Amino acid sequence: MGGGIFTLRQSRFEIRFFFAFAAGALLGISFFDLLPEAITISMENSVPLDLVMSVVVVAFLLFHILDRFVVLHALKEGHPEYGLKSSGPIKAAGLSLHSFLDGVAIGAAFHVGFQLGLIVALAVVFHDFSDGLNTVTVMLRSTREKRTAFTWLLLDSITPMLGAIMTFLLAIPIQVIALILPFFVGEFLYLGAADLLPEAHRQGSSAKLVIATVLGISIIFIVTRFLQI
Repeated sequence: MGGGIFTLRQSRFEIRFFFAFAAGALLGISFFDLLPEAITISMENSVPLDLVMSVVVVAFLLFHILDRFVVLHALKEGHPEYGLKSSGPIKAAGLSLHSFLDGVAIGAAFHVGFQLGLIVALAVVFHDFSDGLNTVTVMLRSTREKRTAFTWLLLDSITPMLGAIMTFLLAIPIQVIALILPFFVGEFLYLGAADLLPEAHRQGSSAKLVIATVLGISIIFIVTRFLQI
């Protein structure tokens, strides 16, 4: 909700610095926590490591394909304005699906342990702030109606909780968790490196943006290694 309300109020704060920081946080959680945990679980439960890494690549490509599909739809037949208008709800629905899957990631992480659940939840907070911002942005460009944009924002804010709750209503075998975690590694890597970072530098790069990304990675490293969270 915070990201969308931030956009609706049209604050003068440069959101690109948050994008840069969130990208670093997502990369940090992928390499310092999710992937090592997935490898450990797979080794302890006879899940092939090649399969774990393949899931990372498949997830990365899946979110890349979904994202490119929306972009190509927006440019259909050389009419970007028409494409943007028609792709608004599609993009907003896709962001809500992302948020639902983020909730599944939180629930799956808590099945492994409370500490991992907290750190994944932290990463999702960073990511979903930008999801809320993007949801409102694409809908305002599509319909220019704040009420419609807020409705999609509300849906986007509810879906992570639904995803997390679902994982506690269904029993998840540890072998499945060993594959769910690398799936979200692929998602977080795509969102951080291919989505948030380019968006942060879209209007120009600066040393401050680079520092924000390094800060996001560093905080996750410190939290996972020194604070034992």
